[in-house]
Amino acid sequence: MAMDNSKPQMLGDQYYKEYWEQNFIFDDGTFVTSQFLVANFPWPVGKKHGIMIATVVRPDGQRLIIKNGRNLGGWGFDPKKFNIFIYTHRLSSKGDKDVIHLGTVGQDVIDITGKSAVAPLDHKRFSADGGYMDSSFYLPYFNGEGRWKIRWDKKQPFVTGAGRVQGFGTHVLFTGKVETLLKSWLRVRGLRQKDRQSVPFLSSIQRPNGSRDIIFTLKKPDGKLVRFSNITLKYKDIRAGNNKSSFPTVVDITASNDNGRLTGTIHFSRKIDYFNINDHLNFFERSFAGSRASVTNYRYIADYNMVYSTAQGSEKLTGRALSEYQDVLPPAKKKRRRRRGRR
Repeated sequence: MAMDNSKPQMLGDQYYKEYWEQNFIFDDGTFVTSQFLVANFPWPVGKKHGIMIATVVRPDGQRLIIKNGRNLGGWGFDPKKFNIFIYTHRLSSKGDKDVIHLGTVGQDVIDITGKSAVAPLDHKRFSADGGYMDSSFYLPYFNGEGRWKIRWDKKQPFVTGAGRVQGFGTHVLFTGKVETLLKSWLRVRGLRQKDRQSVPFLSSIQRPNGSRDIIFTLKKPDGKLVRFSNITLKYKDIRAGNNKSSFPTVVDITASNDNGRLTGTIHFSRKIDYFNINDHLNFFERSFAGSRASVTNYRYIADYNMVYSTAQGSEKLTGRALSEYQDVLPPAKKKRRRRRGRR
């Protein structure tokens, strides 16, 4: 069943967590990601808590974090249309376009407007240990325009920028422990080429039981979507990352459909950012983080080289992509202290 991407479900499950995440890159290389998270947290944070956390990374690697958390009332949504706000940050729709506003009056601001020419792409629901995970790319092939006003150094004036934006938007819902529902997640979104090539989109979720759920598509220059099945991925050149996690830097792919076969390689070539939300929680939020999974995101610009062969001929696909590999580690087990016997 397709997910309802317009509003949070507000479930009462202990481990309920739902978020809308956006990954965008400007033509000048400025990277923006934001996550609008709704979750049930233990006291003192409380249930139905909303957090917005955004990362802005300049082409030279300088990073800015924007974060706000609010209890219900300080965040909310429209039950009849797509309009979610957390503090002053907002996700909404206007006509056939999606609007993302991050920031507050007099402070750092990012505004992005655009749409995806392709309808949402959904992964299958996965259940384990009494909980389940739903995930949908509600904006799989997002294209639009954006602007930003950022003060990278508080001692310096604001710097502005604007231009074309490409990326993707994801909607995810958990009702169980993350580490029982997700082991890793690879996402690759090809960036539009000037020579009107087909643009690839890849999402591969690996479950703790070893199974994989993979979406792979090509968006043709005329906007039509080509879907693939029988998809095989091979992760290579595995590297150690932060917090004892790891990630691949090379991915070999083979895929087929009724019309032909595709083979190729994706190479994570330029680092954008390594991000773990636990590193940016406040004191109260950190108080429960130790009992929950550690999720590290490795964000890269990737180079891809693929060939799609059909009865009509071969199409060579080369270009750059916005890529992320997400590694999930279970919470560390606490060591039991031995009690000394009485003397």
